[in-house]
Amino acid sequence: MSGENDTPKAVEEVKVEETATETPAPAAEEAKPLAASSVFSMFGGGAKKEKKDDEDRGDNSGSAKAQREAAAAAAAASSKEAENEDEAPESVDVHFEPVIHLTEQVEVKTNEESEEQLFKMRAKLFKYIAETREWKERGTGDVRLLKHKENGKTRLVMRRDKTLKVCANHYIVPEMKLSPNVGSDRSWVWNAAADVSEGEPEAVTLAIRFANSDNANQFKDAFISAQKENEALFAKAETEAEAPAEEKEEERKIKIVTEQHNINKPPVSEGFPMKEWTVEIYVLDQDGKEKPARCFTKAVYHLHPSFENPVQTFTEPPFKCTNEGWGEFEMNIELYTTEKGGKHTVPHDLNFAAPQYEVTHTIPFKNPSQALQQILRETGPLPSDEERKIKKGDALSKKKKSFDVEKIADGLVKLSEDDLLVVIQMIHDGKDESTYVQNNIDAGEFSVDLYTLPEPLLKNLWDFLTKTGVISA
Repeated sequence: MSGENDTPKAVEEVKVEETATETPAPAAEEAKPLAASSVFSMFGGGAKKEKKDDEDRGDNSGSAKAQREAAAAAAAASSKEAENEDEAPESVDVHFEPVIHLTEQVEVKTNEESEEQLFKMRAKLFKYIAETREWKERGTGDVRLLKHKENGKTRLVMRRDKTLKVCANHYIVPEMKLSPNVGSDRSWVWNAAADVSEGEPEAVTLAIRFANSDNANQFKDAFISAQKENEALFAKAETEAEAPAEEKEEERKIKIVTEQHNINKPPVSEGFPMKEWTVEIYVLDQDGKEKPARCFTKAVYHLHPSFENPVQTFTEPPFKCTNEGWGEFEMNIELYTTEKGGKHTVPHDLNFAAPQYEVTHTIPFKNPSQALQQILRETGPLPSDEERKIKKGDALSKKKKSFDVEKIADGLVKLSEDDLLVVIQMIHDGKDESTYVQNNIDAGEFSVDLYTLPEPLLKNLWDFLTKTGVISA
């Protein structure tokens, strides 16, 4: 049938949808109830429909492009609104003066500005820990040899990557020896008596490892070359330090006393009676009085070759030499001190013009050791004593020392040989013009008046002795 009620249901649903999207129906029609199938169709119900591409993206109304643009605009507006909420309200009345103007360049000094780089290579550094008997890594970075432009001395400096913290810093001194690390052709081991990478001089054993043996050999060649140059510079510095104003030669006058008399023995030659003669040696004090010549360890007499024993040695003052003879001659007397090369040759004329006669000679003592100085003081003060007294008085007239100098002196004698080398280096680096220092390389002695040390150097000594445990704070 072709009546209205015979219209297919699907067609009816389409008509209902079209009616819903078009202009509103009259009031009479609005009251007319919709079919159940039409309601489902309006709100997504009804038969399953095939999805389009826009529906897959969630675009249920309008074009996909329009929806994306709208969403982006909304997000931008939301972000801008959030930023506006976070921003503090502007105020024209508030002004903050910057502590540091970033436009100004800040100069950072590394103490390397006056040095030139002789060698640079990447490596890894290790330090030997004696307590645990193991190697501890100190860092990886560039090891460099830096030569000072003024004094010419070369030091080894190594900094860690990124942080640039110093992990090695010491002069390349003649005593150092590069030794190959066991089982490796790209690693070297050496001892540094005064490495200052941790701030205070420290005796350390270091090992360095390179990427290959060629790099290791290049480092060795540069190290040895710098060591040779430093050896000459250090020797020159030590020579200059040996004879400062307070290290002048000390002098003493000696007296040679000769006595002779006839003896009842047949003469060897007619008219020349036999004699017994004696020679003795004394030192004169500041008042001209005879004192035992304890400044000499032995006296060697070189007599005339006709004597059965022409060379005679005596080791106890007054080094008395007694012989018999009939002729006069000139002899040489060698006087020895404890110093290296401390031999003085004195000529002496043996004659029989008088029963007793005396001659004096002036003997110089170059850079005497502490022990010899003490002996020389038995016959009078040394010229350097007065200068030292003045300097010591000046030091004591200043403010009272903050550290117990006597305690420091007691601690120094308890140090090991390696620690003493560190102390000597500290004194050389920290002394000033008023410091009394005497360095006798030949005798292997180093002396210093602690009262003449500047305050910062005393503090470093105190801290070092406390750290080594020879004194307690």
